[in-house]
Amino acid sequence: MRNNIYCFIIILLCSACMAFTSCKKDIVTPESVALETARMYYDMLLKGDYDNFVDATLHGDSISPVYRQQLVLNAKMFIEKQKKEHDGIDSITAVRATADTASHTANSFLSIYFSDKTKEEIVVPMIEKGGIWYIR
Repeated sequence: MRNNIYCFIIILLCSACMAFTSCKKDIVTPESVALETARMYYDMLLKGDYDNFVDATLHGDSISPVYRQQLVLNAKMFIEKQKKEHDGIDSITAVRATADTASHTANSFLSIYFSDKTKEEIVVPMIEKGGIWYIR
């Protein structure tokens, strides 16, 4: 009887340990936030949301209207160039990121998959201001 109680307690403790470790939430790191944010911004670019892509850059909301128009046009030209050179972009995926928490900066690495089956990895420099990550 005593052995059955000990076995029951051990099984109960093991079950509790497994339950606590399986319920552990993913830890949110500055790298993961910067990386996902960069991917979302480039998804905006891919979908033709050029205005919001420009707003995603540092001080994108406080630049002169003429300069802002030029940046929007530049984003459109980038997408058009990719259409000519690679038949367009199929998808963009997040690869990895490194962050410097002291300076609130990060480098996000994204893979761009083109329609002609080529792939390119780019670095997106990011900076955090007021809890929001922007493209530098």
